[in-house]
Amino acid sequence: MTGSVAGEKNIQGAYQGRQVAADYIDRRFTSELMRLLHERQVASVQAVIDRLQPSRILEIAPGPGRITRDIRPTGKLVCLEYNQGMIECGRHACNGKAIWVRGNGFRLPFSNGQFDFAYSFRFIRHFQKADRCRLYAEIRRALQPGGWFILDAVNERVSRPLRQQNPAAYPIYDELYTPKSLKDELAQNGFEVVSLKSVQKMFTWQYRSQVLLGPRSAFLNRLLIRGLERVPVRDGLEWIVTCRRE
Repeated sequence: MTGSVAGEKNIQGAYQGRQVAADYIDRRFTSELMRLLHERQVASVQAVIDRLQPSRILEIAPGPGRITRDIRPTGKLVCLEYNQGMIECGRHACNGKAIWVRGNGFRLPFSNGQFDFAYSFRFIRHFQKADRCRLYAEIRRALQPGGWFILDAVNERVSRPLRQQNPAAYPIYDELYTPKSLKDELAQNGFEVVSLKSVQKMFTWQYRSQVLLGPRSAFLNRLLIRGLERVPVRDGLEWIVTCRRE
């Protein structure tokens, strides 16, 4: 099992409400292990922005602006979010950095080729294949030819055993990938994978550090988690995927 909640309406409903938006970052991204993931995602987005200097950037499903508030855009940044509570929280936190638009990722309210660069985290992975293909089609349409796209994906080899051991901890559906299945899916939907960056590369040991040391020694926990991330292994719990629109 990779989670039970899936589908356009169910995912939209799972993140509704002002309190959900207000609590989102504190509940999910305050541990050292999740801060590591956040920082790697921000750095990957910022690297593309710094290198390409895009003038039109689209973030899809930004939630309360977790990534948005930490990047430095070089052009107009548009955040497309479905839930009003997330928009209110994100608009306040980002302090004018982005234009917030309420809308549906399955029906992007933008013209063809309007953006140079798009990114989306913790969104596409929650849908079954038919819905993912619908999302890819809309993103591809909104990007100009050769435009760049970043998303995240979950590594099947690392994640499936964890989910089988404790399925109740994963109520939201996630698609699980091998490198080949991920590259094939994106290629079939008009995107060429440029890089797969592994994140949380020693997840089992990093998680143990979080549980055992996190409550006792924040400094030692941080040191161990960051040190383990430097181990030269190929696989991590997740990938940050950088693509180009064909």
